[in-house]
Amino acid sequence: MLTPPSTPSKVRVMEMDNQKPVKKVNLLSTPPATPTKSPARLNKTNVYSKAKALFQRGYNGDSDNSTLIGRVNEGSELNKFLSDNITNNTCNSLYISGPPGTGKTAQVNLSFAKLDQKNTKVLKINCMTMTKPEHIFHEIYCGITNTHSADYHKRKTFDDLSHLLTDKQSYKSVVILLDEMDYLITKDQQILFQLFNCASTRKSHLFKTKLILIGISNALDLTDKFLPRLKSNGLNPQSLVFLPYTSDQIKQVIISKLKSLIEDKENMADSSFIPIIHPVAIQLCCKKAASVTGDLRKSFDICYKGIEMVENSIKTKNDVNLNELTFYNAPKVTISNIASICTSSFGAGSMTKLNNLNLFQKAVLSTLMNLQARQVSPSPFNRKDFNVNSFYDFYLKHMEKAVGNLLGICKKGEFLEIISTLEANSVIVLSNTGSNIELGNRIIKSNVPWDDIEKSIGEIGVLKKLLHYKY
Repeated sequence: MLTPPSTPSKVRVMEMDNQKPVKKVNLLSTPPATPTKSPARLNKTNVYSKAKALFQRGYNGDSDNSTLIGRVNEGSELNKFLSDNITNNTCNSLYISGPPGTGKTAQVNLSFAKLDQKNTKVLKINCMTMTKPEHIFHEIYCGITNTHSADYHKRKTFDDLSHLLTDKQSYKSVVILLDEMDYLITKDQQILFQLFNCASTRKSHLFKTKLILIGISNALDLTDKFLPRLKSNGLNPQSLVFLPYTSDQIKQVIISKLKSLIEDKENMADSSFIPIIHPVAIQLCCKKAASVTGDLRKSFDICYKGIEMVENSIKTKNDVNLNELTFYNAPKVTISNIASICTSSFGAGSMTKLNNLNLFQKAVLSTLMNLQARQVSPSPFNRKDFNVNSFYDFYLKHMEKAVGNLLGICKKGEFLEIISTLEANSVIVLSNTGSNIELGNRIIKSNVPWDDIEKSIGEIGVLKKLLHYKY
């Protein structure tokens, strides 16, 4: 009664006319699962690819230690803060500050990984993603209760969170990381005041679930300038400062990463051997990165580009097989390679910087140039200086009128991320206004000539409209 499958029958009929009957027989046998080439050869990763992986942004290697290299003191203090409050079953708060690329978030993540989370809940929230600062209470509530935001018809408030911590013990302790905490700042600082109040040691006897709050910000003096109400109400969070990496600290990190590539370290003939990058080249990379920013990520970018440069040069040589090279005989990144990369990275002209931007970044920059050109004409934005928030208002209006639906409009969080990227690439300048250093209140100005941005956008119609549109 069963009907045979139609597809195989059709194939067999077609094969009847085939002049090579041997293929007909092969249809009845299972084809090989892999190509005839050696699987080992296909899956083999060359030494340069393995080295580059170590310096990719977002790479998190396994670590047996509870502190980052170069951040032993800071890591130890953070680990003690967590251990003491979890063990003593107390509420508390810690404010971590420092410039970008100094290991703040990386150290916190490492410390969290070493925690015994049997009776402890860990929540990580990037405040940049918050549409409104007050939504943070809803995010924390959902995180503690393991529910989705859409499960509730109404957003949870500070009072809801307080009741949850008071009435129900879901966990002994809840550790909350608020990254980019600057984005929760309001005019009256009420949101941050309520958060730190929840994590006050005075709440330890009231809450069944203890709240341990860790806030991270790039501002070194947020507690003094933005949270005066904390001190007046006896709320003094502990503070921990991550200073820029020194040249020696960067060197320790890079050498440690490179040496981790060698599996059999015990049988090494020379314990000081460093694969892939020459020691002198490492020294130059570290000194340059430390002198310019102290940002560890910059040094990683230089190392990555240097390794890629050597790898590409070897690929052009027919007499060298990349897959046959080992960490011991592979040509190393030289000081001339690093010098060349440093020149292009730190001493690049405006055209080089502009050409490295993507479409949305160029769209924001073109809009900024358009706004600055309007300063001589009547406009609601006609003032000498304007901040990031004012620029975003103009951006929304300008995008809608100039290009309509031709290009997507960035949300506030995405827009601020682009602003940070443009500043990192030195195509804009952000300056503080007195004591207020929130990103949205910083003065923004372009740092590239009009002619260069015109050349950079070329014949891309949507960008030309954003740059030249008048109304």
